[in-house]
Amino acid sequence: MSRYPFEMFCEMIGGLPPKAVLKAVAIERFMLEEDLAQGRTLPSDDTASILTFCRFLADPAHGGLTLPRTMPMEHWVFYGKTVERLVAAGELPREAQEDFEAANHDVDSRIMA
Repeated sequence: MSRYPFEMFCEMIGGLPPKAVLKAVAIERFMLEEDLAQGRTLPSDDTASILTFCRFLADPAHGGLTLPRTMPMEHWVFYGKTVERLVAAGELPREAQEDFEAANHDVDSRIMA
């Protein structure tokens, strides 16, 4: 049975201690970008979601988070818990959580409009 990229990403990141998450995400981003560029992985909603989140974690101070409004709720929930966990452990600044929550609010506003 084939597993979806998001499920594998959740399993990997969810099982790591907070201190290891940012490095693992950086490696995952590199591998996923390479796989997409070489045609080993096909673009999908999952891969777009994962890459967007990986880029946000790589540099949360770079700017606000923009995630697609079509992203499944399970992605939002997992990403939110991950950001919360990393902020609590001191791996991300508090502003990262605020940016994530603002992005969530923006998506909710666009969906309701």
